[in-house]
Amino acid sequence: MDFNTRVVAAEAVATPHNAVSPPIFQTSVFAFEDAEAVDQLLSGARPGYSYSRGGNPTFDVLAGLIASLEGAEAAVVAASGTGALTAAILTLAPAPVRLLVSREIYGGTVGLARKVLAPLGYPMEWVDLHDPAAVAAACDGPPAILLAESISNPLGRVAPLDEVIRSAHAASVPVMVDNTFATPYHARPLSWGADVVVHSLTKFIGGHSDLMLGVLAGSPDRMAAARDVVATAGFTPDPFACWLALRGARTLALRMERASANALALAEALQGHPAVRRVYYPGLASHPDYPVARSLLSRGFGAIVSVALDGGYEAVQQMVQRLRLVRFVPSLGDVATTLSHPKVASHRELSLEEQAAVHIEGRVVRISVGIEQAADIIEDFRAALS
Repeated sequence: MDFNTRVVAAEAVATPHNAVSPPIFQTSVFAFEDAEAVDQLLSGARPGYSYSRGGNPTFDVLAGLIASLEGAEAAVVAASGTGALTAAILTLAPAPVRLLVSREIYGGTVGLARKVLAPLGYPMEWVDLHDPAAVAAACDGPPAILLAESISNPLGRVAPLDEVIRSAHAASVPVMVDNTFATPYHARPLSWGADVVVHSLTKFIGGHSDLMLGVLAGSPDRMAAARDVVATAGFTPDPFACWLALRGARTLALRMERASANALALAEALQGHPAVRRVYYPGLASHPDYPVARSLLSRGFGAIVSVALDGGYEAVQQMVQRLRLVRFVPSLGDVATTLSHPKVASHRELSLEEQAAVHIEGRVVRISVGIEQAADIIEDFRAALS
């Protein structure tokens, strides 16, 4: 064999089955012995993989873990949390229906609904999930799906989703729950009756700010449909990102236990600070949804604390500039404590009136609490606020 041939002829080796860490199948395509083998695979007559846009073993290992954590029968990984949201919506409603969106929700979900789905014939309607009559009235109309969050972004609202889902199902309205803030460690929305649960794996499940992925989980038939959406629309993830998420997910319980405990300690410490007007954390008795959170959430209340400062936006700017340990990051879910500003970042898709309606003001910051020593996090905020 000539050198020019040898240099590209990497030998295929048998894949071992006893690797402690699942291998990365960092390949875009798989080889076959003949055309008949490809035809059988693509027709579903034999298992396997052909082209990674349609499936890859590394995707499936991660999807299997998330399905297990969520108590789902199946899951599908997508290239981002927004990709997972889109796939979930198109799976639940392949033809246009109304999108009933929780009044407190991530601004990116609103942007997706308005910029992408509304022009395709999916009109968006707000619904107050804390008002049973409003939920019933919204569901009693033309076909719809309901979009909610287990813990809302950014103010930690926890709606009585078990009751909301029963009300929606009574009107034949399927429900999708974004479980990013709670993670399966604190909540399993499928046990409340949700039809599909989604995550931004970029956040707590990945946990290290080094990947971008999403996932949706639910019944086998819905996930088969979602897999087609992800593959056909090109929402396919990258094998290496999936491997990173799998590595991060294996420490999820340890990280969420610590971060949740730290968040409660920080919320309690800031609650009485003279520079703080209000602390939003569902683990505080002062939070409006504390009783519901105690009922629906397990093993704590999550790692997100939001704070309204007395001095408004200018006080936020001064605090951010004086923090030494905590960095300003327009995301969340890292092992390190970070903070963001919903009005200028995560919720800028909302109008000023819509922001005001859910108390997203210039004075409010969202803190994603990490796994450092709680005393160090608290001291950093105290020093900056002083």
